[in-house]
Formats: sequence, structure tokens, C-alpha cells
Amino acid sequence: MNKPRIIFRADGNSQIGLGHVIRSLALADMIKDDFDCSFIIRNPLQTLKDQILKTCKQLIILDDPEDNISEAKTIVNTKIKSDDIVVLDGYHFNTAYQQVIKNKGCKLICIDDIHSHHYVADVVINHAGGMQHNDYSISNKTELHLGLSYALLRKPFIEIAKTEVDISIREEAIFICLGGADPNNDTLGIIKQCEKIKGIEKIYIILGGAYMHHEELMSNIEHLNVPLEILSNLDDQQMVHYMSKCKMAIVPPSTISYEYLSVGGLLFLKVIADNQKDIIKYFLDEGVALDFETQFDQVSTIDKINSLLPSTISKQKKYLDGNQPKRFKAIFNYLCLNSRKATLKDCKKYYDWANDPKTRLQSYNSDVIPYDSHEKWFSSRIDDKNSRLYIISLFNEDIGQIRFQLQKNEATISYSLDQNHRGKRLSNLLLKKGIELIKQEFDDSLKIIGFVKNDNIASLKAFRNLNFSESKALEVENSMKFEI
Repeated sequence: MNKPRIIFRADGNSQIGLGHVIRSLALADMIKDDFDCSFIIRNPLQTLKDQILKTCKQLIILDDPEDNISEAKTIVNTKIKSDDIVVLDGYHFNTAYQQVIKNKGCKLICIDDIHSHHYVADVVINHAGGMQHNDYSISNKTELHLGLSYALLRKPFIEIAKTEVDISIREEAIFICLGGADPNNDTLGIIKQCEKIKGIEKIYIILGGAYMHHEELMSNIEHLNVPLEILSNLDDQQMVHYMSKCKMAIVPPSTISYEYLSVGGLLFLKVIADNQKDIIKYFLDEGVALDFETQFDQVSTIDKINSLLPSTISKQKKYLDGNQPKRFKAIFNYLCLNSRKATLKDCKKYYDWANDPKTRLQSYNSDVIPYDSHEKWFSSRIDDKNSRLYIISLFNEDIGQIRFQLQKNEATISYSLDQNHRGKRLSNLLLKKGIELIKQEFDDSLKIIGFVKNDNIASLKAFRNLNFSESKALEVENSMKFEI
């Protein structure tokens, strides 16, 4: 079976930096086991080409620059298919650009950190903390996934976020990285200020692939009194290694700040672009980072750095749980779900699902169902105008069913997941898809109800994840009632 194809579209260079590309690749790396990932880019550096091809199967390079709509039409007409999922990360992918992609029939995801235009995408991802739904103008079908639960971290940072921080083994060192480009060469001024900190043993300076100020940097740091190590084009494993050596870091409030947050340490944020205001505000408000411009004079000695570390690290570890890949896979899987109404031809399929031992165990009547009884019941449900039976499939394979029995303005849910698809976090998606389908037939005033046994942990979790209200069921024993 062919995997669904995800097309990423982002650019990176010495003017705009490499952040859009790096975080798009982080997302691609999280989902590439289940999807075929391709990347569309304009005029990439060779180092960036190599980096993309480590994660994505195909690299598509656009020709000469076009205006927004012309570029979107070129991509639609020559680069993508209607069953692709397209991921856009960049500030010029405005509403009109998105609409061209949507008109092709593609599912569309936008990675955003400025919320400056209206979105018609299926999904918008913004990993800045503190964002709210009312910060966005979106279509009524657009889903928002906001906050650090959706941090776009590369794999080594996800793994280290799950570990405990042992700050005692670190060097008395500072990590400095102003992203892939640092267009204004802020790195130089930061190094000179760090030299003044008493007790610092070393400064690690990491330069990105689009850094253009090597000559100026080298000529101005020859006579500094603190040992420096200058490194370029580090991969994700190397970045983790050097971050983990340092008790303090100075980075922009961009994806790299999340990466250092996963490692843990005293974090100073230096704003180098207008789109970084949401991240720095949230991190400063939460006390997990300090502002380089106004608070750097607080750390004139290494002893002061050491005194600030314990409380800072204890706060930082609350924010990144390492479960980002599971959340992103769920987003993409949901976009790939298909559905159809059940027909009489599905009678045997429903029979097999209904008599699965785990399904029977969690049913209110746990007896095995005879086929003739099931056949009569199934036929009656198909003909019942107050019943809705849907079969849900993922990657063209049926994964389960969801049924709604309607009475007045209420619809009671019954659902089951095929035994071959359990343990994959799909119950939540199946429920969500079923609710979407029933709402399409009726209006939002329809109340959805579900009853779940107290020991059915998977179903309890699925309903709770969809923000149903919850109460002890009076209608049936040892159960919870969910309503939305």
C-alpha cells in the first residue's frame, strides 16, 4: 500500500533565516514513518539541500520567483496531486495562496507564528505559548493546534525532554546561536558582553548555514580573554551535545529556544525578528527564560548563574513532555480518514466487529450474538431513519464503525475499533470523525451522548479528549455519561 504524500513548502536563506525550513523538517521527521514526505523550496543552499534529503524522499526546487498567486498555480498545476496533504510555512502564504491549494482538493496545514491573515487551511499549528482561538481569523472548518504541546522539535530534543537534567556535570560555559542566518550579526555583540561574566570558562558559538559575517566575526574576537569554540552547520545530535555542555544559552525566541528548553538551563532570549514577540512574551511571563536586552546584567558572575539554575530548570521541565510526535501523527491521520454510510453488504463486517471478545466485554450485554439475530438487527438499523451507521477507514483500510441512534434532539453513540487498529490512538479520531459526520446532517444544536463503563479506560480517555461534559450515569450501572 502506498503511503499518503505530504508536500512541505518553505524557504530559507541569509535574509529570512532557516527557521521555516528547520521546523518543517522537524515535523516531517515526526511523521515520515507513516507518510511519504516531499519538500518544495526556492534557491536552497547546498547544505540545506543535503539536510532536507536526510528527511524527505523528494526535493523539488522552484524556478525563478513568481508572485504569490502565480507560484501557487504553478505548484497546483505541476507539483502536487489532489490527494496530497500540503504544509505551508512562511509569511507570504496568505489567504489567496491557501485558497488556490484548497481549490485543488488538497488537505492543507499552515505552520504560523504571526496570525496576520485569514486562514482557510484545514489545520493551523502555532507552537507559541499563550495563544488563544480568538487571536485568529479562520474559516468555520479550520482547526487550531496551539501551544507547546505542538512544539516543532527535532527527534533528539524530543528524547532529551523526557530525561532528568543533571546540571552539575556541565561546563561553566555559554551556548550562543542566533539561528541559521543572524542577518544583523548580533552574535558579535553578544560574545563581547559574555566576556564580561566572571568565572565563565568557555563560550560555544554556533553559526548557521546562511551566516554571512565570518570575516567580521573573526577579526573582532581575536583578542578576547575567554576561550571560544566556533562551530558551523551542526546537525540535531551535535546541537543537543553542545547545548547539554552549557549552563546558559543565548538564542532567539524561535524554534531553537524550544530546543534549549528541552535540554534545560538558564535561557536568555534575544529578539532578532518581528515574529518572535509571542514566544518571548509567553516565556518571560512563565519565568522559564530571561530577556537578554533588559536582564542580562543579572548574571555578572558564574555564581549568579548557578544560583538561578535550580528554579529555572524546575519550571522548564513542565512544558515539554516528549509526546509531540503522537499529537502530530493524530492530526495527519485525521486528515486521511475517509467515511461512508454502511449498507446491507456490511452485515458480516459489523457482525465480526460486534463479536470481537474485547467489544463484547465492554458491551452492556456481553453475550455472543448469533448471526441470525445480528442480521435482523442490522437490517432494521439500516432501514431506520433515526439510525446513522458509518464505517471509517484510514489509508483505504476500514478501521471501525460508529453508530448514532437519534431521538428528538439527541444522538446516542455506539462505536468500535477493529482489533488490528487498537493501541494506535485511533479511538479518539474515530469518535471525532463520527461527530463531524452527524453534525453535517444536523445542526450544532444536536446533543451527542455516550455511555461508557467505568473500567473501559480507552473509551473514557477518548471521550475526555474531545471535551465532553462528564457525569455519573443514572441510566446504567457502573458507567459514566458523556454529553456534548
